Amino acid sequence: MGLHNKELDYKKILIIRLGAIGDVVNSLVIHQAIKKKHPDVEIHYMTLDYIAPLLKNDKDISKIWIIENAKKKNLLYILKTGLKLRKERFDAVISLSNSIRNVLMNFCAGARKIQKRARTGNKMHAVEAFFNSAEGLFNDLDLPKKVNLSVDIAVQERISEKIKNYPKPYFIINPGGSHDNERQGRIWSPENWIKTGNKLIEKYGGTVFIAGSKSEKETHKELLAIKNSVLFSGELSIEESAALYSLADVLISIDSGPLHIAAALGVKTLAIMGSTGGIYCGPYSPNGTYISPILKCAPCGQTKCPKLEEGKIYAPCIMTITPDMVIKKISEMNFLKKQETNNSGK
Repeated sequence: MGLHNKELDYKKILIIRLGAIGDVVNSLVIHQAIKKKHPDVEIHYMTLDYIAPLLKNDKDISKIWIIENAKKKNLLYILKTGLKLRKERFDAVISLSNSIRNVLMNFCAGARKIQKRARTGNKMHAVEAFFNSAEGLFNDLDLPKKVNLSVDIAVQERISEKIKNYPKPYFIINPGGSHDNERQGRIWSPENWIKTGNKLIEKYGGTVFIAGSKSEKETHKELLAIKNSVLFSGELSIEESAALYSLADVLISIDSGPLHIAAALGVKTLAIMGSTGGIYCGPYSPNGTYISPILKCAPCGQTKCPKLEEGKIYAPCIMTITPDMVIKKISEMNFLKKQETNNSGK
């Protein structure tokens, strides 16, 4: 039809996205879209060591290239890794960052085509922006309705055994908090999380699992004020965390990696959005939804809130969202219709 038959050109492709977790998960749309139409294309993916375990069960990735997080700023290390890439004779590299290390890696790989991430600003969801990068190589791709992520069955069974004696439904909350100064407008107050957790237990019963990183564990201990809550922050590997999310009835989260992991696992997810907009950064899944702030200035996309008063942590935008709004949204989405009916009949 007058279009260049690109499928004959790119038989071996490297995708590079070192972080963050949510971006890596959302970028999986690239090879998933390619493999659906061109199953013979060989896909390699390069990312950081602590994120790589999320990808190991992806049957569409032929090889995972791991960059040690502790060495990612060491240009000599990056150069040596890049020279190893050259031996692979990639037809194309999809480079999803403009950092110096990516530029150096692209040069060393020596591929005929370097495809960079499409520049879209805040015009579309991050998944769609990543997908546009793939369209730079192939002209016949379809945008998937969700990104797919798989967990290790053995790990999932181990986590399932670990939580089997806790009453259902299982709620997981991901409050974040380890990068408060860098993520103004993305974090919600502990008081709001506690009220939300207790309202969930009062309405539906069950258990609230508190999830987060090792650096967030101390601040998350405050959330044990939630009735029937269990603290998992800092206790699980990234694989185990993903397995835990996969077992949730509902996961509630700020805009962060766990939100996008859960969405890719098909879990019912609710995002509490602030400075980052749900249209652009919310859960990309038919089972995902979000609550937006009531302030006109949101979403602004800024890391520093110009309206945040000195000495305060929580931006005005995200604080317009209340625990009652969260409970109402869960009810409206019928996330727990069966449990709600059962409880109301007691």
